[in-house]
Amino acid sequence: MNEIELLKSLRDEIPRQSDLRAEEHRLLTEIREGSSASRRRPARPAARLRWGLALGGVGALAVAAVVVPQLVAVPQPGGTAQPGNRQPAVGPPDAVVVLENAALVAARTRTADIRPDQWFYIKESQHMGGDLPAFEHWSRMDGRGSAIRKEGGELKIGGGEPNARTDPARTQRELESLPTDPDALLEHFRNLKEERTPLSICRLDCPAGTEGDVRAFGAIGWYMKFGPVIPAGKTAAMYRALAKIPNVTIEENTADGDGRKGIGVVLTVGESKGYYILDPGDYHYLGTKVVDADGTFAMSVLDAGVVDGPGQTP
Repeated sequence: MNEIELLKSLRDEIPRQSDLRAEEHRLLTEIREGSSASRRRPARPAARLRWGLALGGVGALAVAAVVVPQLVAVPQPGGTAQPGNRQPAVGPPDAVVVLENAALVAARTRTADIRPDQWFYIKESQHMGGDLPAFEHWSRMDGRGSAIRKEGGELKIGGGEPNARTDPARTQRELESLPTDPDALLEHFRNLKEERTPLSICRLDCPAGTEGDVRAFGAIGWYMKFGPVIPAGKTAAMYRALAKIPNVTIEENTADGDGRKGIGVVLTVGESKGYYILDPGDYHYLGTKVVDADGTFAMSVLDAGVVDGPGQTP
């Protein structure tokens, strides 16, 4: 079934004269419980991309599939709205639906075996009140080597830092130990003793009672940039865990620090907002940003993958 047919089938499920909020609740319940309805409309299997989190196939469809139909009166000539002439209005995407869609695709994504002598490559940019040069970093998977190159600079190769926080071998071990049940995974991240986050949302000023949610949101983002080494089942669990965090919403057409538009997965904490931006075509992680009273701070992943040696790119 192609996207057009799928959208038609979704529209056909909307009752002509019924409680549309109840219908939305039914669809969300089917997704959460893995009902037969979700099996009738499986996400399209994705070919292996450079990102383990590159969830191919249904990015654009995800946004289309999550609109919530609401009946609104249509103004008639003369400025009078006629209740009998109503058209569906598009509501904001629902985080549960978008992230479940992403999880279903992630679970079907094939991940390649990675050798210990291969290297994890990542190219990042930082926007911390002033743009810094982009840089490329290579880490050997067994922790025995690393290399870095600033934008426009020369490659510098050095020894590795086994068991460092950014050591991909350590990351692999941690990923293997993570639960695949989203509730258990969320609880694990909420109780981490060592905070892991690409960017702090509220630093030391998080409102009371939100600390666990902020810690979990940050940890998921921390692992996202290691996409190529994340097993498919763990990726799916992370998306489902994100959907269970209170105050997580979806914002469409969110720009990352480099101006690329994507799907914003947003956690609002007090006056601060933390974003993870996902590619709207295949869900791969574009980057993160924090918007607070001090301004906007962002980090973008411009490229990532597994290569055979330093200096190589995917």
